Amino acid sequence: MLKNTELSPLDRIRKLKEYFDNGLIPKLAIHEVHPNLPKNDRINYIYFTLPVSINFQRSSPSMWQSALQTFNDPDTNYLFYPEKVIEKSREEIMNDLIKHKLGLQRNKHTDIWIGISTTLFNKYNSDPRLIIEAGNNSADLIINLLQGNKKDFPFLNGLKLSNYWLYILSKFTDIQLLNPHKISIIPDTHIIKSTIHLGFANENVTSAQVEKIWQVLLQDSDISPVEMHPVLWNWSRNNFVPEV
Repeated sequence: MLKNTELSPLDRIRKLKEYFDNGLIPKLAIHEVHPNLPKNDRINYIYFTLPVSINFQRSSPSMWQSALQTFNDPDTNYLFYPEKVIEKSREEIMNDLIKHKLGLQRNKHTDIWIGISTTLFNKYNSDPRLIIEAGNNSADLIINLLQGNKKDFPFLNGLKLSNYWLYILSKFTDIQLLNPHKISIIPDTHIIKSTIHLGFANENVTSAQVEKIWQVLLQDSDISPVEMHPVLWNWSRNNFVPEV
């Protein structure tokens, strides 16, 4: 489905990024609403860690709205303190996650939240920054740490969320990764659709294949895969206009 056979794949990617950078692709307003904590604050890192772990198969903008409401509610704010979460009953945590619709899947989201909070408390002094430190500030080592510890990081260890987590941290915290280009594109529905529309994959492509496709396409360029995520995400939402 190549739309411009005169341009190489990389040239088309550059053109698409140029359109995005110049405002020719409408952007959804920043939807990761947050409490404006200092970027280096422990709780800021937690805010951009725990909700990420349950941000799947749902509306991301709605999830972040619910996260902020939950954070701002004095009765549910404790959910962002792993040292407090472990002292609560599962039922109380479940009810408080549901209160502002942060948790939509009663059992699954509750178990994920408790699981990662417990890991943070037991192994990382309730501080996600120590996960970064354990991975030597290296994107690929951190991702390998998450993906190799399914029990400790339920759902956050997955292909999409492990990369999405570092992408979110790179936008909203003071994280200093040695190799941010190692963060893969996050192969969600919009990214997959854009990849297919560009002619880089067929209709049956898997998430893992999409991740690999963008690694290969950009491996010798000055563009990192994660840089293309907002470009492709918004381009898909805009029905692939303008065309390249």
